[in-house]
Parts: sequence; C-alpha cells; structure tokens
Amino acid sequence: MMKRLCLIPLLTLSAQALDYPYVTAEPQKTGWPLTAEERAYVVDKPEYERRPGRESNKHLPQLWPVVPSAGFFGGDSWLKLHEAHVKTVQENKGPVDVLLVGDSITIQWGDSWKKQFPDLKAVNIGIGGDKTQNVLWRLDHGGVEGLQPKAIVLMIGNNNMFFTPETGVEAAAKGIQMCVKNLREKFSNAPLVLAKILPAHAPGVRFYEDIKLTNAALDALKFESDTKVRVIDLWSDFTNADGSQKKDLFTPDNIHLSPAGYAVYAARLKPLFEVMLAGKPLPAQPANKEASAASAPSSPPAKAAPTVSAPKAAAGIVLKSKPVLTYPYAPYNEGKMDPQLTGWPLSAEELAWVTKGEYTRKPGHEAQKHLPEMWPLVPTAAHWQAKDGSDANAWIENHATCIEKVQATKDGIDVALIGDSITQYLGGGFDGVPFNAAWQKHFGAMKTANLGIGGDRVENVLWRLDHGALDGVSPRVVVLLIGTNNGPLISANGVPVESVARSIQLCVQNIRARCPESQVVLVKILPAFAPGSAVHEDTKRINTTLDALKLDADSHVHLLDLTRDFTNDDGSLKPALYSDGHLHLSPEGYEVLASKLHPIVTAFVKG
Repeated sequence: MMKRLCLIPLLTLSAQALDYPYVTAEPQKTGWPLTAEERAYVVDKPEYERRPGRESNKHLPQLWPVVPSAGFFGGDSWLKLHEAHVKTVQENKGPVDVLLVGDSITIQWGDSWKKQFPDLKAVNIGIGGDKTQNVLWRLDHGGVEGLQPKAIVLMIGNNNMFFTPETGVEAAAKGIQMCVKNLREKFSNAPLVLAKILPAHAPGVRFYEDIKLTNAALDALKFESDTKVRVIDLWSDFTNADGSQKKDLFTPDNIHLSPAGYAVYAARLKPLFEVMLAGKPLPAQPANKEASAASAPSSPPAKAAPTVSAPKAAAGIVLKSKPVLTYPYAPYNEGKMDPQLTGWPLSAEELAWVTKGEYTRKPGHEAQKHLPEMWPLVPTAAHWQAKDGSDANAWIENHATCIEKVQATKDGIDVALIGDSITQYLGGGFDGVPFNAAWQKHFGAMKTANLGIGGDRVENVLWRLDHGALDGVSPRVVVLLIGTNNGPLISANGVPVESVARSIQLCVQNIRARCPESQVVLVKILPAFAPGSAVHEDTKRINTTLDALKLDADSHVHLLDLTRDFTNDDGSLKPALYSDGHLHLSPEGYEVLASKLHPIVTAFVKG
C-alpha cells in the first residue's frame, strides 16, 4: 500500500535585511507564511507587549521605531490586511512599475492613482495606522517577496508622532531611515523616493511641530549620499505662508489627503517617474534639499541651559493646599519624583520638573520601567510646547490662567467645569473665548468658572487639583468630564481600563475632599469614534467599570450617562452632534450636553 504524502506548506525564510539594534523575543524574525508560534505571538499580544525591552519590563522607547513589530488592531485584523497584501504581491511577482509603501496616506491613493497614473502598474502595500516598525516587520515577512519594482515610493512616520513624546523625534527619523535601508537592501537596483511627512493639524499643535522636527532630523541622515534615493519635501506644497494647511488639499481630519491633495503629490512624483521608469539615473539632489521655509531648521542652534520663568498668570496668588489623597505609587508620595506635590505658586524646582517632557515624568520612567497601570493614578502636569520656542511649558500658563479666573470670581461660583477640550470649548476658559450658545442659553444667569484644558487626561486633572485649581472656593456644583484622552493609551500602551476608571474615582474623591459642600456631577466619557474601534470600545469599558465603583453611593456625587443621547440604536455616533464626525462636539452636540446638565445643575444651585 502506498503511503500518502503529507504536504506541508513551504516556509520561505528570506534573509533578514538588516541588523536591528535590539533582539526581541519574537520567534520568527523573517519569512512567510508564519509559524503557529509566530502567529500566536503577533495575534495574542498587543503591540505594546512586543516592544523592545517589554520582555524584561524595561522602558526603551528610543528603540520602538527602529525594531520590527507587527501592528495590532485587536485579534488578527491587522494581520489579515498584511496577508491580503502578501497575496497581492504574490499575484504580481516579477516586474512592476512602482511599489508604494506606507500608511493610510499611501493606501488611500485609490482612484486618484488611477487618474494621475493610468498607465503605471503599481503595487500598493500601505496599511492605515502603520508606524515605521510595522513597515519593517512587513518588509521582513513576505510583504514584498518576489517583486521587481522599477521605482519605490515611501512615505511613513505620521503615526509615529503619537509616540514622539516618549521616543523623541530623532528615533522616529531613524525608523524612517531603517525603512529606507531595508528597501535598498531588498531592491538595490530600484531608485527610491522618500517623501517627508506631510503637515498634520496646525502650527503650535504638538503633532504638527513634531512632524517638522522629524523632517528636519531626516536631513541630518544624509539620504542623498545614496544616488538612488531622492528625498522630496512637500511642506510648501501643502501649507500656506503662515504654516497653516491648505485646507482644500486635506480631508476634514486635517491628516488625510483630498483628491486635490493627491493631485499635488502626483505632480511632484511625475517628473521623477519619467526619469526612474526610463532607467535613467536620478539627477543630483538640489543644493537646498528642497527644504521649505516652513520646515524646522535641520541644525538648530545649541541651547543654553534653560531658564524657566514663572507663569505670568496668577502672579502673587498663594495657595497653601495640602495633600488630600495618598496615591498608589510610593515614590511619588515620598517626593522622590515630583519635587512639589501640592500648592501654588510653583517652586523653581517644580518649574524645572514640569518643563521636562510629560512622558519622562511618568511613574516607572525614573526606574526605566514600563508601568502603564500607574500612569493615570499619579498626578502629572501635562506639557505643551511654548509657541515662542522657549523652554517654558505653555500648559502651566493655561493652568495658571484658570487659577486666576477662579480666584477672581471665587465668591459665589455656581458651577465649576473641569475637563479636557470638550469642556474647554464650552467657553469662558483660559483661552478667552466666550461661553458658547448652548451654555449661554441654559446657564447664562449662573456664575461659571471653566477650568477645561484641551488634551488633558485624568492624571493632569489630579495634578491641577493638587496645585491650586479649586483651592479656597466652594462652587455649588462641580461638573467633571474627563477620560477621553486616556482611551487611546489603553490599546497603544497597555494602560488598564480599571486604572482609568479608578483614576476618575480619585478625581471625584479629590474634589470632594477640597470642596466638601459642593455637589459633583460626573459626566461619563462621551462616545467617540466608530463602534468596533479600540477607543470606542475601551470608552464603553471604562464607563462600565465606573458603574461598578458605585461613586454615587456618596449623596454629593451624581453620574450622568449620555451614551444614548449621542449614539444611534446600532451604537454608531450621531454625526450631527460632532464637529469632526468622531470626537469633538458640534453646536448641536453642545446643546444636547447643556440641556441634559440643566435640570440637574439648576436643582442644586437653587436648592
């Protein structure tokens, strides 16, 4: 009897293109298909669990962008996108005109590519949300195996900006450099166009400024020393003279490109394709490296040791507050991290401390450990880059302005609002914007103090409460709406849902201790993004965990859940209530928020 042969799929183990600066615990460094062990590794472990150093609980963020790591959307959803690209690559083995590599800006070429380059055969392996480390992993795991591109276009790095507060911009630039090296090793004969990161958001926003700094750091890496690499800087094509985006070139999220934006991008690529696809050498890089006047300088002058000035706002105000809570991280309570745990004004030591980047002040960083479970539970001042380029922390000035406003109206405050941008945009806060129409309609007769600061997370509010935010005042009602900005750190950095809910509880307890006569209305985190997305689902889990904490067992604490008011029956957001479609509120959204708060707040103020 003839034995039946067991056919096992051939594992194509391609040689690793590069020597990476850290050897992770990943069981299969290269090749496709994946072994069962490797598949489990990238499907069962969120990306933050696979970062360099995580296996020994070391915090090594400078290595994240330069060491391959599979992406993660939950389960195998990211891997399925990679698998689809591998299938496309295998179906197009051999010569192709252009290989497109990148993130969502690359994959969304779509019809614009067909319109701009109808005669070119292109293989597009962009994946939305990808960072440099994800591209490196895909390149080493069958992502381009068997292709013979005549030209390559790489644009990557935008999503690394979410992590530059931890990694630094230089590491992000080196991650891009590693992607270029990987592609050049694999396709030594194919010329490569590296497109610098496009502007996102607006001048003064950290994300925007870090893109500028990363692009400047790319210049120092001397890509032009390789005659087959051309760097193109699109900054001036996509920005106005004042650095703001040309809005018609972007979608409403201020990140992705409109068809008009892709047309501008294509116009810069066309003359390069004409040369590359004809097999001609690239002309010499222009002497000015095509750097835009809007870009940051490639070699910033060395700075002297920073001298940090005290905030101008709240000058002369002295608030001798005492600790009211013991936080669950002993080094913080013992003063081994933050040199000034409470009170206002800030000491010189404290001013120097809060000038450091926020991530360098998080629990665990002082011991080079990754302790995300502690991040929301320990007070931390946020950090905004000063618009004048100085070393000052602009966020502290905003906090000081809030203190100044509260102290100026401390007698008889009806409502104090504390939170992030959703609270800030009610108006009346540090930025001088008047109260919006919804608040004026429902609360115009009440004395309101708005302490909302955009971008704040729970740990930032805890710090503000301990540093004078409500000292010496007793509002009739305190409205707290916080936690939205903690959501993205759950899937990205492994912050536990339970820690976020517990930290909101700490905020409530802090307010109750400082303002014992005040009623506290805790508005649960409003729905954000689409159902199924990590932030949307994590927000739901935080709110559910809050219920289990039974905060309203305290007769002075009242929970307000507006989920049903902001979502349809299928869980999707009501788009008319959001100005950006997924996060911030429109005038209609603020009307819903204010109208739901009105009967609760009015009852307490009149009572």
